[in-house]
Amino acid sequence: MAVTPHDSTGTTFSFGGTNFTVTNIVYTLTDVNAADTIDISHLGQAVGSAVLTQDRPLTGAANDTGREVQIDYIGNGVVSDGATGTLAITGGVSLSKAATVSSSSVTLAVNDVVRGSVTFRVAR
Repeated sequence: MAVTPHDSTGTTFSFGGTNFTVTNIVYTLTDVNAADTIDISHLGQAVGSAVLTQDRPLTGAANDTGREVQIDYIGNGVVSDGATGTLAITGGVSLSKAATVSSSSVTLAVNDVVRGSVTFRVAR
């Protein structure tokens, strides 16, 4: 049987010295410098007027890299929230970068594997 290019079977990740089997990955790349202004246009403007903008009153954190990886996994451990280390993904997609856990959760059930979800903030 031919292997389809979108099949990520066999993808794994390691973090903090523990290996996990990946069931789903979402890799988000965001330009943290985009949209430094907000739209303040209003209905009192004449038709055809230029969009009114102003600087954003709040800015992102200095450590926001715009890179985030959300992974659903099965394995024998829990990824601790706030942990920092090297995230290494192999298989359907490859990545090896410094990362910090921004959130994590785990589901434990009778007669089932340990299932978890973790979101990493990844270095540029």
